[in-house]
Amino acid sequence: MKKIILASFFGFTSLFGIGIGNYQISPEFGANLALQDSGKGTFSYGGYARVWLGVSRIVIAPAFKYDVITKENNLSTAYKNMQIGGLVGFEIPIIPLTPYVGASYSTFFGAYDDTASFNYGIKFKIPIIRVTLGIDGTYQRPKNINGDRVNMNRIGASIGFQF
Repeated sequence: MKKIILASFFGFTSLFGIGIGNYQISPEFGANLALQDSGKGTFSYGGYARVWLGVSRIVIAPAFKYDVITKENNLSTAYKNMQIGGLVGFEIPIIPLTPYVGASYSTFFGAYDDTASFNYGIKFKIPIIRVTLGIDGTYQRPKNINGDRVNMNRIGASIGFQF
């Protein structure tokens, strides 16, 4: 009976992810919370979705990320940022750890012009329960209303579900 329950549990947890031989397709979605290095107490929160596609240990992922960025910890002056792009990573064979880098087209709904963003991070997948924990970063330099470029480097934590 224990073997049937254990086999059913493993079958259910891997229901959506597909791994055949060296190939994989693994959707992931989650939430993130990050601090910005502006020194003004600026933080962001949001969510992301990506689909990891891989051959052997090299993976790529089309990615979508949406953040709400606060100014000086004041939610009433927050602005929104949407990023659409891609990531490239490498799964470390011994542990389920994947460092990744990527680029996105970044759209701001507020005081900044659209720009390119560079994404980087590392994710750790807990295999049995399909939860991912990670460190996620974004660097971008959008123009503000005055035409000056603003450095934005956000580094934070992420938690997600990978099927």
